[in-house]
Amino acid sequence: MTSPFRNLWLKWKSFQFPWRKRWLAGIDLAGNTYYYFRSTLTSRPRRILQSNPLIPHSDIQIPVQWHQWLRYTRPSAPSVQELQIDVQRKAQLKQLAAAADARWASKPSVLDAPRRRNQELGVGDGEGRVGTVGRKGESAESGGEAQGQKLGEGTKGEDVRDSWGEGEKGRGENPWIKQRPSRAGEEWQPESWQPPSSR
Repeated sequence: MTSPFRNLWLKWKSFQFPWRKRWLAGIDLAGNTYYYFRSTLTSRPRRILQSNPLIPHSDIQIPVQWHQWLRYTRPSAPSVQELQIDVQRKAQLKQLAAAADARWASKPSVLDAPRRRNQELGVGDGEGRVGTVGRKGESAESGGEAQGQKLGEGTKGEDVRDSWGEGEKGRGENPWIKQRPSRAGEEWQPESWQPPSSR
């Protein structure tokens, strides 16, 4: 809230007298003042900002409405009431955005489905990563060894490991060992050739 004396002073500065080179257009909530001033190059009045001397130049923030006015994209200068309404609108928008984020965080995410499935199966660390097996913190190598021991144990002491390795006793012969049916010219190899000696 500005004092009555300051309101009278601003009203006096806004009068456009013929001898004045510049006159007040308005102020913002930070105390910055905006002026029209006469230019010798054009008949149209120019627009300028005079910042608040109590605010450092690095901390000066021009409202969007006054920025539009300085760039001639807005014909009339904004009022203080308009700036106050815009500040209230931004505060309400932040509250609505925070409430929307809270509602979104409370809903189950699609990314939680693999994490819950791994916890039910006892695979992974519960975080959906593939590099770990078993309980959280158990390495993939130790988990793989545990699974290998389980697979290596037979019901009657038989070796049920991969039948393609050593000690084949499980699921039969390796199908890749069987010879494929021969075809004509499949076993043909070219004879060695040496160039004749030059004379």
